[in-house]
Amino acid sequence: MTLDEFRWIATQFKERRDENGEGIRELGFFSWWREPDYRDDYRELWELEKELSSPGRARRFELLSIWRLARDESYAGWAAALPTKACQISFAGMEENTDWFFRRKGAFQDNLLATDRLIEAGISPRWQLFVTKRCLKETDKFLHLIEDMRLIERCKAIGLKFEVFLNNSFSPEGNGYEIEDIRMDEDDLGRISKELIAINRDGSNAFGEPEYKLMETMLYESATPDLIPDIRSLAVDADYNVYPNNAEPTEWWRLGNLKSDGIDTVVKAYRDETPPGMRANREILISELARRYGNPSGNRLYEKSDLLTRWLHQWGTDFMGR
Repeated sequence: MTLDEFRWIATQFKERRDENGEGIRELGFFSWWREPDYRDDYRELWELEKELSSPGRARRFELLSIWRLARDESYAGWAAALPTKACQISFAGMEENTDWFFRRKGAFQDNLLATDRLIEAGISPRWQLFVTKRCLKETDKFLHLIEDMRLIERCKAIGLKFEVFLNNSFSPEGNGYEIEDIRMDEDDLGRISKELIAINRDGSNAFGEPEYKLMETMLYESATPDLIPDIRSLAVDADYNVYPNNAEPTEWWRLGNLKSDGIDTVVKAYRDETPPGMRANREILISELARRYGNPSGNRLYEKSDLLTRWLHQWGTDFMGR
């Protein structure tokens, strides 16, 4: 998208009025989704975000472009001058598995170079390892990598704290749903390096519970998933399709198109929760989803929210099929 297209999108929301003549009180505008600063004009885009956002609503998060950190020597210093104190870096194991996950050669080496540049700039690197069946044999090597790079000591020497997070596989939606076959199961827990778990920020409670155990209560829950947070946040893709930011960009979550449907249709769909995915999220009982899609003998590990996400994805594909 061009800068003028970004301005047009922001204007649609700023000028929109509802049936009572009331508009949006505050707007936070972001030019990216999932990974900031990938574009070469990232500095201009940050200025644009501040211009288009309500005062104080343009924000930086614990996210930077790892791809850019490895290629733009000035980027880390630029980010450090902003409210950027830490940066998340994702691994899916050692080199072969991390490159496989990112679908490109060199992603793992980019992570290592980015880590060095972050520390040099005074930004704390926060490593997260997605543990799957593919990389269970590599958790000792991953710990040794942290030790070999002396990340804890190097960060401490300049007043930073190095943190590592162990995550259980990937959220089971979008492309993450396609690799559910490598999700850890209950029997895999004993194969993870105990020394790595010991330095994991969340300790040993990062992997959830087996599906069969979660099913024991979820089969009788009269609540609905309610996975959409209170914060009002929308994502607009390059074709101007709009989705709730917490949801995967699929047809059953789609709110409409800013160009062909207009801002009023999009905002009303979000406010009234009319897309099928939003209705299911608020109306279908957890017990019903469990009966339809749960596996009472399944031993793959899930957080409850991830299991609900998987079931809503399965519901959505079924709904679109009908």
